[in-house]
Amino acid sequence: MLILLPVGLLLVASSAIYILDLTRPKYGTSWLIAAAASILAWLAVFILRLRLPTTLRLASWNIPELNLSGHFSLLLDYDSWPYALALITITLAVILSDAARTRYDSTPRAWSASLVIAALGLLAVQSGTTLIMMLIWVVVDLLELLYLLGLKDAHQFSLRIIVSYGVRTASILFLFLGTMQGWAARGDFDVTQIPTEAGFVFLLAAGLRLGVFPLNLPFLKEPTLRRGAGNIIRLTPVAASLGLLARLPADLVTPGLERWMPLFMGLLSLSALYAGARWLVAVDEVDGRPYWIVAWASLATASVLNGAPQASIAWGMALILPGSLLFLYFPRIQRMNFLLFFGLAGVLGLPYTLAASGWQGLAGNGFTLWTLLFMVAHVLMVMGYLERAFQPGGVPGALESWARLVFPLGLILIIQAIIALGLIGWPGAFTAGVWWLSLVSNGLVLLVILLIRRFGAIPPYFQLPASSRLRTALDWLFPRLEPVFRFEWVYRAGWQIYSFLGMLLKSFSSVLEGKGGILWTALILVLLISILAGGGS
Repeated sequence: MLILLPVGLLLVASSAIYILDLTRPKYGTSWLIAAAASILAWLAVFILRLRLPTTLRLASWNIPELNLSGHFSLLLDYDSWPYALALITITLAVILSDAARTRYDSTPRAWSASLVIAALGLLAVQSGTTLIMMLIWVVVDLLELLYLLGLKDAHQFSLRIIVSYGVRTASILFLFLGTMQGWAARGDFDVTQIPTEAGFVFLLAAGLRLGVFPLNLPFLKEPTLRRGAGNIIRLTPVAASLGLLARLPADLVTPGLERWMPLFMGLLSLSALYAGARWLVAVDEVDGRPYWIVAWASLATASVLNGAPQASIAWGMALILPGSLLFLYFPRIQRMNFLLFFGLAGVLGLPYTLAASGWQGLAGNGFTLWTLLFMVAHVLMVMGYLERAFQPGGVPGALESWARLVFPLGLILIIQAIIALGLIGWPGAFTAGVWWLSLVSNGLVLLVILLIRRFGAIPPYFQLPASSRLRTALDWLFPRLEPVFRFEWVYRAGWQIYSFLGMLLKSFSSVLEGKGGILWTALILVLLISILAGGGS
């Protein structure tokens, strides 16, 4: 039952904060409740590292008459524990760092929502069967939909919100289809025994939620979801999807799919390169967050296709932890800027660091064209991280006296998780990896830094001046590529088809309900009788 303790703590604290905010709103008391529950949940997840694997069977059924059997269970093992620790770490970091954002989006109800989403995210990454994973995905998507529609500026993003929810619903349908295929192939199974026959369908389910397979970016301009709760809402579904990737079979690509591999890898490399370039030139880290997610998720998905699903964990950790370090570092304090450079340990992929084992997923089958393209995407992501790390900060007066202690603790907690997971996160985490590939990639980073200065970049960071030809070309190219990669043309075409069919049905209904409706009904009835009589003779 210890596996449920972190989830229970977060849900109880969320309920208490919400009730307190309705009855006797107290900002300080609500924050203390959220912080205490998050700290206890974080400690519980860390202690569970000593008891892996841990399984909790919730329910099971076996109906021989209907040939129906299945079960609900939770499972915390070496594939799911890193994501559980990453989720609870960023949840605690959000609560602690929100002490510095009382003038922005830091409210008790936001903390309550964050704790609920984080609790559901823990259940999702600990799902022992795809059935319970499917159920949690549905609940998380509904809560996110309700939260987004309740925002004051939701009307400006209503189409994007609906499109995003539609894509998530499609991913759940693929998860259901994969479950059916798995049952047909093997009967009742858990997530550690996903059949090869259903593996690619599960990959499509995870890829749709991550926005990489196919490339999908509905939220390039988000509602008011900047820091804090916005970070939890954005990264929790991502963590749940990445957790599924880590559990897919290594022989996922069957002989029938082998001939499609160039297409799959080409699409993933295109996603990674485009997202990496957009991350590099984004206005700030939050505006670039969708691209940050897509780029690292593309590397994780490519690792699965290359037969190294566990290597995807390294790229997933690079997505969640160093990304959260950037997204939660607000307001910026000049003397604290050095903390961001510790996040580099999670993205550089150097030997014996957090992402070192990820290179095995990109070059385990040898150095190919796709490896080169993914390495270029990695260079772009590191350059974008350095761009944000070098940006100047504000002044210490931006924080209240008590927040000056709590705010950096939230950031330091993420840094500690980066170090801990790099050492003991999962079997094979502490490794040199494909060391020469990491050295080449980081060597290219240094080379790009030297070359970009030749184009007139503004020190101390890498922004090109508006008069630069390269900047002019990029400013012309990206707005034209954006509608294509957002798949807006697909959604607009689908909406036009739906509107056209609706117009036809409305016209047909108005004809039947009009003055000549009885005659048209009689005529249709006669035609049906004639057709049936002709078929019978």
